[in-house]
Amino acid sequence: MKRYNGTLPYPFARAVEANGFLFLSGQVAMSASGEPLHGSVDEQTRLIMSNIQETLKSCGSGIDKVVKVTVWLSDMKHFQTFNDAYRTSFPNGFPARTTVVSKLAFDLDVEIEVQALA
Repeated sequence: MKRYNGTLPYPFARAVEANGFLFLSGQVAMSASGEPLHGSVDEQTRLIMSNIQETLKSCGSGIDKVVKVTVWLSDMKHFQTFNDAYRTSFPNGFPARTTVVSKLAFDLDVEIEVQALA
């Protein structure tokens, strides 16, 4: 098992590789220093997906190897806006996905977690 630690001051690995899979920790919209970035749902989603792509690349994987996504939204009223931004990240087809509603850290509107092939 290999851990990819982040630089943020929070107690979790950015990703863990085990048995040919990468498990990424949930991502929210944050600056490089760990400050939450409150923007529109579109902006949060695009930033999160960009950060996920960077993490996957640094682990030797890529967005085309994502097999499962879990999404948390602060409110289902954001569902369509989220989907419109999210769909641009998967030009070659979508992975399996679950979407749930929950109160999110830092009062943000979107959190995304992915599992991918290493």
